Amino acid sequence: MQIQSLKIRPIASIVILIMATFFYQPSPVGGAPIVNTEKEIYNYGEKIKVNFFNSPGNERDWMCIVPVGSPDTEGGEYKYMPKGMVQGFLFFDPPPPGKYEARVYYNYSRNGYVVSGRYAFSVIISPEEEASMLQRMERKVDPNNPLEENIPTGKGLVYIVREPFVVSGSVDVQIKVGGKPIVVMQNDNYFRFSVPAGDINFTTGNLTKHNINQDNIEEIWSARTGEVTIKVKPGYVYYLKVKVLLMPFWIPYLSLFNTN
Repeated sequence: MQIQSLKIRPIASIVILIMATFFYQPSPVGGAPIVNTEKEIYNYGEKIKVNFFNSPGNERDWMCIVPVGSPDTEGGEYKYMPKGMVQGFLFFDPPPPGKYEARVYYNYSRNGYVVSGRYAFSVIISPEEEASMLQRMERKVDPNNPLEENIPTGKGLVYIVREPFVVSGSVDVQIKVGGKPIVVMQNDNYFRFSVPAGDINFTTGNLTKHNINQDNIEEIWSARTGEVTIKVKPGYVYYLKVKVLLMPFWIPYLSLFNTN
């Protein structure tokens, strides 16, 4: 019986060791803040899961997803992190195909735009899926629509839509095409603009606000410039969304979308 006991005991120890190795997930070593994504490569359309560890849990700590190479002051798509939570995860909507970084900003009230941790990942798409996506972003001009019946030959039409937002409702944003101003967009407003076929670059320009006390228009400092390029086809319609956020500086965004 003693011999059998000696034989069984090592085997039981090995089984316990294997189970412990399988189920035990080690926590990050040390106190350094860590951020990473669930995967290094995502397919287009997948939500992005960003994990964080060793967070100080401050009220205004936040994380964002931005294109690789963006300045540290770039806010991108951002989310505030739960107060008091030292580790966890947040989900972000699927970004367009490209190379990105997940970044965290801890002690933001004191440190400002100092990145506490970053992690690179990619979003890929097949040529077939990309062609399908671009088709959903455009439609043919409707000849029965009075707003579209007189589009010049060889040109496309872009609807520029300002997304309503209470916080930035008093801020107007200038829109440029090829570096030239075309319109100043107010909150919850839209503008139609016909453009020649080809790659057309839209950017945001000056941000302005009506100073009620001084009864004048003053320019507001912006932390970045919104930009998007549309591959315009003659006889097609596109929709461009303008959004202005405050975090804590004014940040304008431009994005192509579809109404289907």
